[in-house]
Amino acid sequence: MRRLFTYLCSALLLVTATSCEKKTEKLLLGGSGWNKIVIIDKNTKQVEWEHPLEKGWECNSAVATPDGNILFAYARGAKLIDRNHQEIWNIAAPDTCEMQTARVLSDGNYLLGWVGHPAVIMEVSPKGDILSRTEYETGIEHPHAQFRQLNKNERGNYLMPLFATSQVREISPAGEVVKITTLEGTPFTTLALANGNYWVACGDGHSLMEVNLDNGQVARRFGENDIKGARLFFVAGLLPAKDGGLYVCNWQGHDKNAVEANSPQVFEINEKGEILWSLNDNEKFGMISTISAIE
Repeated sequence: MRRLFTYLCSALLLVTATSCEKKTEKLLLGGSGWNKIVIIDKNTKQVEWEHPLEKGWECNSAVATPDGNILFAYARGAKLIDRNHQEIWNIAAPDTCEMQTARVLSDGNYLLGWVGHPAVIMEVSPKGDILSRTEYETGIEHPHAQFRQLNKNERGNYLMPLFATSQVREISPAGEVVKITTLEGTPFTTLALANGNYWVACGDGHSLMEVNLDNGQVARRFGENDIKGARLFFVAGLLPAKDGGLYVCNWQGHDKNAVEANSPQVFEINEKGEILWSLNDNEKFGMISTISAIE
C-alpha cells in the first residue's frame, strides 16, 4: 500500500510539473528582400520551420491562420499553404500590380490587397472564395509607392497607409474616402489599440506613433533614437504582444550601412518603450518587415 501511495504521489507531481511548464512562444517572420518566411521559437531564436520564396517575391505580409496554415502575399499574388508546404489556393495579382496585403480578419475571413490602377481590396474566405471586392484609385502614379499592409477597422472600413502622401486613408467598402489623416514618413501599417487610438509604423520616417485617426492627434511618438537599444530604420510590421507590449519590425533595406549600426531586426517593447526582447542576427535572418504570432 505504501509503495502504491508513493507511486501515485510521484505521478501527481509529474502531471503538475508538466501542466505548469510554460509553453514557448512561436513567431512567424518574413520580409521584403528575404528569400524565405520562417517560424522561430522566441526563447531560443531558432528556426523551426521555413518556406522558400522565389527571387522577386516581395513578402511584406505573412500571417498564421487560426487553423494552422500560413497566408502570405508575394507581390505576384497571395497564397495559402499548409505546414507541409502544400498550396491550398493562390490568388494572382494582375501583371501591372503588386499584392502587398494578406491579413486575417476578426470574422475568420482574409483581407487581401494589391496596389495598382485601381488598387483592389478583397475579402476572401478560408477556402479562397472572393466575398467582396473594392476598387480605389489612390492617385499615386507608381504602384510601388502606394501601400503595404491594409487593415479593417470596427466601422467596417479599410485603413490604407500610403507611402507617397504620408497619409492613412479610411476607405469604405464602396471605395469612397471617409477620412484622411496626414502623418509623416511612409506609413506601412496600422494597429488598433483598446483606447481607440492606433499605432502607426511610419516606415522611412524612422518613427512609430500612437495616433487618434479621427482627429489626427499624436499621443506618443518614438523617433529614430528614442528607444534605448534600437535605432529605428524603416519601421514596418507591428504585432501586439501578450503582456500588452508591442513587437516592431525594424526593416533595414534602405540603408546600406544598417548592419554596422547593430540595431535589432525585430524587437518587443513594453508600455514605457523599453525593450523586452530582440532579434539581431543578420547572418541567420534576412530583412524583416512582417511578424505574426503562432497560436
